[in-house]
Amino acid sequence: MSLEPKQLGIIFGALIGAVLGAGTAYLLMTAPSNAEEDEEPEPLDARDLLGLTARGALFIRKLDDIRRRT
Repeated sequence: MSLEPKQLGIIFGALIGAVLGAGTAYLLMTAPSNAEEDEEPEPLDARDLLGLTARGALFIRKLDDIRRRT
């Protein structure tokens, strides 16, 4: 069975995405809490989520730039 370069790229991309997703989930699930027992953690706000989304979009755009150069 021979895979075309495009198929191989999709497989590698899926594997990289799965590893990054699992690593992110692990970090979020095992994050230490530095708060005292009676102290509530600071909630996320729209600015945090918007910044994270923008950085994710920038990352995808950079990957697309790399793809176009090869």
